[in-house]
Amino acid sequence: MGVPKRKASESPGGAASPAGTSKRTRAEEFTGVRFKTQLKDAQGPGPALEAFVSAAKQLPQEDMCDVVEGYIKISMECAEIFQLLSGEKRPESEVLLIFQAFEAILLRTASDLTHFHVVGTNIVKKLLNNHMKLLCESLYASGYRMARACLDLMTAVVTQGPEAARDVCSCFDLNKKALYALVTKRDSKGVHDVRLAYIQFALSFLIAGDDNTIGQVLEIKEFIPCIFSSGIKEDKISTINILLSTLKTKVIHNKNITKTQKVRFFTGQLLNHIAALYNWNGVSDIVPENPESTEMSAEEAGKAMVRDLVHNFLIDLCCSRKHGISFYDASLGTSGRGGNLTLLHFLLSLKTAAGDELVASLVVSILKVCPDLLTKYFREVTFSFLPRVKSTWLNNVKLLNKIYEAQPEISPAFWTREFIPLPRLLAMVMVTTVPLVCNKIMFTQALNLDSIPVKQSALSLISIILKRALKTVDHCLDKEIWQDSDVYTAEMMEEFVQLFREALSKILPDLNTVIWVWQSFKKQEIKENHEKGKKSSSKTPAASKAVHRDDAETILLKSVLLQVICLYQQVVPHVVTQYNFDFSKLLKGIISEQGPAEEAPPILQHHMLKVALELPANKFLWLKAQEGPEAEIVGGERSVFYLLMKMFVNSSHLQLKLSTQRLIMKILRDTGVFEHTWRELELWLERLDSTAEKHKETVIQFLERILLTLVVNPYSYTDKASEFVQEASTLQGAVGKQDADDVSIPISHIDDVLDMVDVLVEGSEGLDEDIGFLLNEDMILLTFPFSALVPAALEARNKLLLGTECEAGESIVAYMTAVLTDILHTQRDPLALCLLLQSYDKFEPASLLCCQQLAQFHRYYSLWIPEQAQEALPLQVSGTSGPYTPPSSACFSTLLQTAYESQTLGDKNVQAKLLAAVPCLPLQHMLRSAKQVLLYLKSTVENFSQLGKSVGPTLLQFLLGLLKHLVIHSEQLDTQNQQKLEAARAESDLFLDMESVASLELATDKTVEELLVAILKHPTLETWFLALEQKALPPHTLSPVLVKLLAAQFSAGVLQLLVASSPILHKLGQLGLLAKYSEAITQSVLRELRTRTVNSAMTPKTLPQLEALRELHPYMEGVQIREVTLALLGLPEAHLLTQQGTQCPGKERQLSSLGKTLVQLLTSSHQNRLQSSELLWCAEYVRGLGALLPTLAEQELDTVFLQTLQKDPVLAPVVPADLLEYCLVRRTKAALDIASLLLQYSSTHLLKFELWCGQPGVGPSLQEHLDDFFPLIHVYLQHRMQGSFMRPTEVSSAVTPVLRALWRQVRDRFFHIAGPSKHALHLEALAQLIPFARTKDLRVLMDHLPNLLRTLSNHKSWIVADSVSAALAESAEELASWRKTLLRSCIQWLAVSFSGREPENENTQEQEKTMLLRLSELLVSVPGPHLFEDPA
Repeated sequence: MGVPKRKASESPGGAASPAGTSKRTRAEEFTGVRFKTQLKDAQGPGPALEAFVSAAKQLPQEDMCDVVEGYIKISMECAEIFQLLSGEKRPESEVLLIFQAFEAILLRTASDLTHFHVVGTNIVKKLLNNHMKLLCESLYASGYRMARACLDLMTAVVTQGPEAARDVCSCFDLNKKALYALVTKRDSKGVHDVRLAYIQFALSFLIAGDDNTIGQVLEIKEFIPCIFSSGIKEDKISTINILLSTLKTKVIHNKNITKTQKVRFFTGQLLNHIAALYNWNGVSDIVPENPESTEMSAEEAGKAMVRDLVHNFLIDLCCSRKHGISFYDASLGTSGRGGNLTLLHFLLSLKTAAGDELVASLVVSILKVCPDLLTKYFREVTFSFLPRVKSTWLNNVKLLNKIYEAQPEISPAFWTREFIPLPRLLAMVMVTTVPLVCNKIMFTQALNLDSIPVKQSALSLISIILKRALKTVDHCLDKEIWQDSDVYTAEMMEEFVQLFREALSKILPDLNTVIWVWQSFKKQEIKENHEKGKKSSSKTPAASKAVHRDDAETILLKSVLLQVICLYQQVVPHVVTQYNFDFSKLLKGIISEQGPAEEAPPILQHHMLKVALELPANKFLWLKAQEGPEAEIVGGERSVFYLLMKMFVNSSHLQLKLSTQRLIMKILRDTGVFEHTWRELELWLERLDSTAEKHKETVIQFLERILLTLVVNPYSYTDKASEFVQEASTLQGAVGKQDADDVSIPISHIDDVLDMVDVLVEGSEGLDEDIGFLLNEDMILLTFPFSALVPAALEARNKLLLGTECEAGESIVAYMTAVLTDILHTQRDPLALCLLLQSYDKFEPASLLCCQQLAQFHRYYSLWIPEQAQEALPLQVSGTSGPYTPPSSACFSTLLQTAYESQTLGDKNVQAKLLAAVPCLPLQHMLRSAKQVLLYLKSTVENFSQLGKSVGPTLLQFLLGLLKHLVIHSEQLDTQNQQKLEAARAESDLFLDMESVASLELATDKTVEELLVAILKHPTLETWFLALEQKALPPHTLSPVLVKLLAAQFSAGVLQLLVASSPILHKLGQLGLLAKYSEAITQSVLRELRTRTVNSAMTPKTLPQLEALRELHPYMEGVQIREVTLALLGLPEAHLLTQQGTQCPGKERQLSSLGKTLVQLLTSSHQNRLQSSELLWCAEYVRGLGALLPTLAEQELDTVFLQTLQKDPVLAPVVPADLLEYCLVRRTKAALDIASLLLQYSSTHLLKFELWCGQPGVGPSLQEHLDDFFPLIHVYLQHRMQGSFMRPTEVSSAVTPVLRALWRQVRDRFFHIAGPSKHALHLEALAQLIPFARTKDLRVLMDHLPNLLRTLSNHKSWIVADSVSAALAESAEELASWRKTLLRSCIQWLAVSFSGREPENENTQEQEKTMLLRLSELLVSVPGPHLFEDPA
């Protein structure tokens, strides 16, 4: 009902329904015939054309008469409409309608009426040939309607196809300014105007034209570009969308449009006009589909949509090497060639890049793809990089940062395959490393400006440059990269790094300028605090304590500054070396003597520690007291080292605490006093950290005092340590417990070593040369069992206790007792330390508590002093009466110490408590605990005679078991830490960078490895393991019974420890720690086997070395395993079997322990250890194993032997001949495969097989188990003629009856098995057995075979037919008849195949090719006239 009303309202007179009804009737009945008739109406063609155009706009539409299709059916050439143009000049309104009518017809013939394409082609030709003048007049008419209609018609003409587009392009002058003027004609109401019609006309060439037409249109200078230069920013979104999408699809992504054509079209000016769309302000006629846009206004959403459209378009155009207009310059712009000039001009025109994120992204992307433009761009860009306190400069630097962050970290210059001279290579690398606008003057000016944001930006830029440079330096110094390089060598890259660093140092600001920024903050803080102090002097005391607090901006600036100092050391270390400055002054304000409340934020502490750890030690005056007017700021006369210890104990962040600990140890180690004893410092610091809060200050001051004293004058204390090491060595020799040469170096050398501590800071190379021996780890432990800090601390302790500071003395005694106990537990030989402690305990302190602590400790360390060296001390009188009883919550170390001191380690309850305490141990305490157990283990071995048979073995087993538990638990903790570290890396910490994940730095340490080294390299374990079996007992004073008991128990316990440790060592790649133990196992086993070979009557027994071999052989060296394996293979058979197995041959044989060991070695180690490239070893191995296989009769060994032969089949001749018969009788798959290899590669075994076939009963056995023997028979038939001259003829002929019997059985199977199921091996064997068939049997086969050959599924059976032909070769007549039969079968097979196969079946095609070749051969050999004669 709505349509009639609309039409009624549109009537001229606004009449009522009768007129509307009649008009609706005419519209419904308007057809092509009526239209054609009405064009000739006397009233004129106007109404008919108007009705036609009106109806055509609604088409195609269902339930509506298609007047366009109806008309062109009855008037293919549209003569009636063209006749209107041929006559007298028509009014403009009629011409307009005629154009619209033609447009309607052409649009339909180009879309849904393509089957009337000829009609459209005729219209195009007539318009272009006969009415071009009218078109041009109409196009340039003064009226907008006529120009728009003409453009619409021309667009419809072009859409007819490539030919029409080409005709219009050639007939119509598209390079005309009057034509371009049309694009400026807009309609202010936003309706379809001349500009839109022009855009559609221009784009129609790209859409409908072929590649040549598109290229021709692109060459026209202003035809399409004028669209963008005439106010593109005011167009609708839909117009912009169709413009950009058409250009992207038809031009940019068109492979047939060359890059040169694209560069000519997309000029810098055109790109500027396109980029103007970033500031689009046109009409929004499309609603964005992005749900986020609902939160903004329609205008903002439209702007965002257009910005995204133009950004994606320009990224695709400018940044795509494949489709875009960018060229790659391998010289990175250093060659002087003018490449990518269009993009350069475009980049220089993007004035809003610093303030517009999308434009900045475009600039960054272009320069990332074209790094050759970097230098030219920054040389010509108008952005000012002269430091100013303005947001413009900050934005410019921010853009600079983005550009260089997007560049590859490693310069593309390194990946060229041609050699580039180092100076030119340096210039290329600098292009992507340092911006051209950056120089020393710029950075200095920025850092001198009184603006935190400016300094922050400058330092961030320096940091980015240095980080990129560090990547380059690391890449160049990585020798693995240049090992396989054909262009550069590692030496050349080292030279390049020197040039690179020198070039950087000329650009970067002086380190003095960077440090000045830090000092300026400190001066400002001093001034502010001074002013606050004056103001608060009249106020409350609480107010006067207020201190300066940095804001977040300042903290961030300081953090970046510290990072920059770190990077200076890493990238340009020579700059730091040349700069004379005490970097310890940087700690002012970072660390405070007053404690955590006064300290800087953790992030500053973290970066300060990184600086201190990175820079050389001589750049800091750590141990010197602060002087001058600023001394009170850092704690009066306290040293920086004191402040570091305060920071260590006060830090609540685990990462900061660990970093501070490393820094303190680095400082002390660099003094040279702790060169070989620096690990002892961990014990001093850990005990300091665990000291009660109220005593920490006292202990810190005590430590500071003794360390300063020690560093200033170390010689008296090192001499003291040397004296007691020498005394301990002399005492051990006098007591006779051990030989002095075995436990320590010569005494004369000790004096030399300890007198030269002052040169240790330069390293130990000269030391080794002077004293004449290598200072390895074991020698260091014996020469430097403790540091010079121990006598220095004892001396200071005694002075303190003898003074008046009683309360301080108690805390110092408690601290030192704890530290010295830990040091004692880490000693490999504690005698020297114990003698030193005893010498300093010859006094009685005034404090009862101190006296009790010292007496208790004295009683404990006296356990390691021989009786003749013990002295009566005043402390013993004042000591407590019994050993210390630990609380129930005591740690593992305390429990163990108490149990050992009270001699209750053998108690089951005590052992249970200790085992329960192991899982509570943290990873960092594992090494110390293990060394304590090792100390007790060594003492237990030395005192074994006193412990006796009842206590000694139990104690040994428990201590060794305790070591095993410590190893297992430490590995579990390490695995957990690694997992946590991976999780933390995935999350990324906000506070710390990825190099320093807060609580997980332990995950990257080597605690587990160090633990295993300490345990497995301990002399007690190495010397006593299998000592009895090697006949190499260490020096001892035990009776033979106790020695055997000790050695047996010790070896058994160490073996379990090794079994638990070996997988961990394998995982860590440290199997070398097992070398001595593997050698002990190897030598003791070989000694035992040599004894067995000489004395064959020895009774078998379970040997500890064999048990160790079975447990640890996967981790032993291949040479050792081979040596043991060959020795086992050389044993008599009786030693590999039990006595029961040898005495009762009828029963199943049982392997002895030696036999089981051999089987285990062979089966589990053959892949990795036994397979060697040494042919002599392999031959000996194969010969020995081949001789033993029949004896051992193990399925696993058969597999091992088979794999060995498969790897080296040339060794088959060395295999004993009897092994073949063993394999034939055993009849397993592995055994028969071995037999096949032997027949294939050894003539001896071929002869043995033929002899075996001649034995009675073999023939029936072969027939009965034909499936098993089939592969073997096949191999024999293939190689039976190999070396036949070496075998007697009668032997080979004896096999014929056996093969003839097999032939019948194989032939019968061939007849009864369906085609596809026939195995290729079965057919080959049948073909090979045909020569052994009797004539009668062969006839039977020849009668049945042709029918099988005709079947498609039996194409493989032709090998049998070929063998039959070969057997008939001596009878020409029979052969000819047989070939005729084959020819018929071949033709029939091909006929069936060609008539029924699928074309896609490649297998069938290959079979047909083969059969066609066979057909051609048969046709040549068979006479033609007799081709289809009946064979009967």
